[in-house]
Amino acid sequence: MIHNLCVDIGNTKIKSGVFYNDIILEKFYGDGFLEVVFEKYNVKNCIISSTRSKIPDNIYEIKKRVDNFIVLCHKTRLPVNINYKTPETLGRDRIAAAIGAKKLFPGDNCIVIDAGTCITYDFIDKDNVYQGGNIAPGIRMRMEAMHRFTDNLPSVEIIYNEDPLGKSTAEALQNGSIRGTFYEISSFIQLIIDKFGDSKVIFTGGDAKYFVNHFKTPIFANPNLVLIGLNEIIKKI
Repeated sequence: MIHNLCVDIGNTKIKSGVFYNDIILEKFYGDGFLEVVFEKYNVKNCIISSTRSKIPDNIYEIKKRVDNFIVLCHKTRLPVNINYKTPETLGRDRIAAAIGAKKLFPGDNCIVIDAGTCITYDFIDKDNVYQGGNIAPGIRMRMEAMHRFTDNLPSVEIIYNEDPLGKSTAEALQNGSIRGTFYEISSFIQLIIDKFGDSKVIFTGGDAKYFVNHFKTPIFANPNLVLIGLNEIIKKI
């Protein structure tokens, strides 16, 4: 069996997955996975997505051990069309997540929310056209900004409070960051549905857990969306 290795290098974390066809066999976190991967799997193809300006040197060591090594960029051939003014600046994780969503829901409009260090909002329509999206600060970034750019607001934990009205400054900061983000996400979803019609909403990212259970409409959560999209890209090349 020939395996594909997909590596998602985010702003704060590295996540990798080994695929056989469409099946993810094992996931790894951090950058110390290479020896285990090549001992256990017959990896011949590798694709890298990175939001960082520099890819760690040890990741480039993979290139010596595979037949096909791809660093995702705007010149990479994709299984979707891109309607974006500056494709060279489009986040690799964003387009990979959108392609992952289309793999899961091939006949639908897809709204993809990736809740990580930043929150990215992306839309890919039922005709496989990536139509663009938005980027906003993530929960922790919002909290830290309020702490750093004021004299008296404290740094607080990320906690979802059931009461929408904060009864302390800490709760007010938590509600403003988490619930404020929720309202932002809800508005974006409604705007896209009003403009393009019914759409699947798919969440990914480490902070998705703060949102997915609070919507009245069906929401799908998949922590492997970027990896699924990367695997789909390398399968088509």
